[in-house]
Amino acid sequence: MIITYQFNKELGDFEETVLVENVPLFELLDSNKILLFVDVHERNVWVWQGDNTSTRMKFVSSQTALHIRDKHDISFMIHSIDEGDETAAFKIFVGLV
Repeated sequence: MIITYQFNKELGDFEETVLVENVPLFELLDSNKILLFVDVHERNVWVWQGDNTSTRMKFVSSQTALHIRDKHDISFMIHSIDEGDETAAFKIFVGLV
């Protein structure tokens, strides 16, 4: 099970988004957004930060990601990913590989 969130800079918090069936996760990636993916099965939280997001947004979203993780399970590992520096594991997760 995967749960997705999008960072709302006006609220300074993540909002849960609805996944459309059969839409690959990589299609959600947008340079103007910060997205958080909770992979319940693999116990990972992925925070993907687009190139066009501000340093302030990235800082606040990193702090807020801890609360999202704790809501699901404090033992989940948080991975922060910047656009253009995606790891092989993240690419596999979102379906780019």
